[in-house]
Amino acid sequence: MVILLDYDGTLTPIVSKPGEAKIERDKKDFLEELSKRHTLGIVTGRSLDSFKEVFGSVPDTIYLITSHGVRIYRGEKLLKEFTDGKMPDLNPLKHKLEGKEGLILEEKEGCFALHYRNFKGSEEEVKRLFREFTKKHPPRAVIEGKKVLEAVYSGRDKGKAVEDFLKFIGWDGKERVIYIGDDTTDLYALRKVRELGGLPVFVGERKPPEAELLLKDVDEVYEFLSGLK
Repeated sequence: MVILLDYDGTLTPIVSKPGEAKIERDKKDFLEELSKRHTLGIVTGRSLDSFKEVFGSVPDTIYLITSHGVRIYRGEKLLKEFTDGKMPDLNPLKHKLEGKEGLILEEKEGCFALHYRNFKGSEEEVKRLFREFTKKHPPRAVIEGKKVLEAVYSGRDKGKAVEDFLKFIGWDGKERVIYIGDDTTDLYALRKVRELGGLPVFVGERKPPEAELLLKDVDEVYEFLSGLK
């Protein structure tokens, strides 16, 4: 079985600051044990460094797909990199964000994210600043998630990440593929897994059309994973 998992909001609850989404030790140990029985990959919008801040060292039995598929790691060893996009200079945007407490600009490989969960100003102000920058430096895609705006310059999304990862590991179509995610960015992956005949699982209050199964929260994710043979 191939099990692909989002991180933030799926393996750990959504928190006010991205750096606080640390996984509990017993849950990390559980994932490592699961990865010894099945092919397990974590598909995240984070870079390797950002992921390690909240996960710690990555076991060699776990695949890590970072920045929506820009890089594929096994543990912390880089196996494959897709360099099909150039990032713009973010300094002009950083300058405009100075003094706006609660806004977090996260630089990644091939994309950037503007988090505004803790911003006390208006959401429209954040979106205006984001639009002004991306109008001057058009990305290949803009993804709006839970209190976060992402500009993707690499041509990657999680659907493409899933497709490329399965191709990379030599998936022959016989093993069942499961993907679990909770945000807008995960819908691309859910759609791809559905196309491939796998099981797309969404975490949240309502099941989107892309999903076949709904889990209400992180606890239910681990209950579901515990039931896999």
